[in-house]
Amino acid sequence: MRRPEFLTENRKTVLAGTIALAVILAFFVGNLVGRSSNKSVIDDSISQVLMHDSKKLNKSELERAAIEAILKSTGDQWANYFPTKSAQEFTRTLAGRFSGIGLWLRKNRSGAIEISSVQPKSPAASVGLKTLDVINKINGQSMNGVSVATAVGALRGEPGTQVTIDFERNQNPGRVSVQRAAVLNGDVIATQIAPKIVYIQISAFSSSVSSEVARALYKYPHSKGVILDLRDNPGGLIDQASSVASQFLSEGPIVSYSRRNQSDVVLTSNNTSPDLAPMTVLINRSTASAAEVLTGALQDRNRSVILGENSYGKGTVQEISTLFDGSKIEITVGKYRTPSGQIIDQVGITPDLLVSEDQEISKALQVLGGLAALDTGKGNSSK
Repeated sequence: MRRPEFLTENRKTVLAGTIALAVILAFFVGNLVGRSSNKSVIDDSISQVLMHDSKKLNKSELERAAIEAILKSTGDQWANYFPTKSAQEFTRTLAGRFSGIGLWLRKNRSGAIEISSVQPKSPAASVGLKTLDVINKINGQSMNGVSVATAVGALRGEPGTQVTIDFERNQNPGRVSVQRAAVLNGDVIATQIAPKIVYIQISAFSSSVSSEVARALYKYPHSKGVILDLRDNPGGLIDQASSVASQFLSEGPIVSYSRRNQSDVVLTSNNTSPDLAPMTVLINRSTASAAEVLTGALQDRNRSVILGENSYGKGTVQEISTLFDGSKIEITVGKYRTPSGQIIDQVGITPDLLVSEDQEISKALQVLGGLAALDTGKGNSSK
């Protein structure tokens, strides 16, 4: 009876050894597979945290934190990560169609979330929110250190629902409750401000802006002038700003920028019969990015008189890349230059005439009156 007992123990020993060898082989093969599949240290770290942490953390939240930390480490002030849902909202915003309260947000130079533009006649405008207001909390959630995408996501919601915003204006705190609504376009407002003078306000450069400006120029007689209001315009799609510029500029450069290890990018006008009505552009300290590009092109090429105050000075170029899961990252790739080679970033556009904001429109009408008197009308394609 002893022999069978010996054989049983021996089998146990062999089996244990086999299991140990299998574990070692599995670890070795797993390590090779991980390397061959390009699994990164970040992926491995997230896996380890999820395996051992008792808080039941969400993998996507850890991945988002890692990506945002990477972007922050680059020192790129304008870099952003948009998770899939935020990326979809971002796309709808650029298309001019979204559910929210009608705000454009950015990080200011101190890193705080601030309002870069308020869409006219939007829910945000109705409760008195203003450009440069700093957003401290949204529905009680602190916005300190969060990304623009996170803040935008917190503002979004179903039409009819409420969102509470704690903000700061000139170091004075405030709070408003806003009812979300379906916001559609509205980035261009045009009116016949005076006989044969059209006033066109562009709040932001979303995807249909250029065609809306073209419709306004067709609709309203403006042989005596155009007032283009870019005050509080935070920018948007550079191709839309370039397209608007092309409606007023003949063939030639609009803006250029350099990219590392690549040829310069130059956007030009190919218009052989641009609108030549006398023109003024209104800007202020919140006129930024693509709006500054448009202003700089019109100024450099002596097409318009610029009125107001020095613009914001956000002259860096961001490109958006879509990741495999539909999320997006936005990173800075260069700096804009006006047709004369002037850098916009950290400098801004200096107006031809410094005018207080409450006097800009009346001054613009005066300037247009003078320009119209000098205009010979040659080649004027306006109505």
